Formats: sequence, C-alpha cells, structure tokens
Amino acid sequence: MNDPRESTAQEERQYHTYTTHRIPWYVRAMWVCFWIGMIWYLVKYAVPMARNYF
Repeated sequence: MNDPRESTAQEERQYHTYTTHRIPWYVRAMWVCFWIGMIWYLVKYAVPMARNYF
C-alpha cells in the first residue's frame, strides 16, 4: 500500500505554484547593498588593519 508520507508528483503539484524563476527586485537590492557594504568594510577597516599587520 501507499505510505501516507509518500505522494505522487501530481499530488505534490498542488503545493508548488511557481509562475516564474525571476528574482524579485528587493532581493536584488539586498544583494547589491550587501556587496556595497562589503566593499566599504574592506576599504574602511580591513585594508588599513592589514597594512598594520604586515
């Protein structure tokens, strides 16, 4: 018999209603802000500390 924890692909399809694979604009904005922040951190803190260390 069928295990109640297992289901067919047709049954699972009702829970997955993706219409596109496009990344939302706010996720892209968060990604851009992350990289801008990372570059700022490197220039502001990491490079000067590396100069003192080496």
